[in-house]
Amino acid sequence: MTSPHPRPMLLLAAAGLTLLTACGTSAPADAVEQQIVSQLGAATADCPDDLDGTVGAVLTCGATDAAGPFDVTVTVTSLTGSDINFDMERVSS
Repeated sequence: MTSPHPRPMLLLAAAGLTLLTACGTSAPADAVEQQIVSQLGAATADCPDDLDGTVGAVLTCGATDAAGPFDVTVTVTSLTGSDINFDMERVSS
């Protein structure tokens, strides 16, 4: 079964900035979770919602690694067409 929305293409940009190609005006939570695992070395990640494609939007996700659980703050920094650029910051839970 195919989704009515194409899966987002995940790319890593310079300076720790992450880029997601959005579906509409948000990036799916599972795509953000994949970036957390990939970029921060988390074993698991769980975001409660999709990432809103608005500059300044913030999403707090939970993640785990060998040291235990932690939170990740995801902040949208800019938009380029349908691409959402964002920073991720590991914070203690």
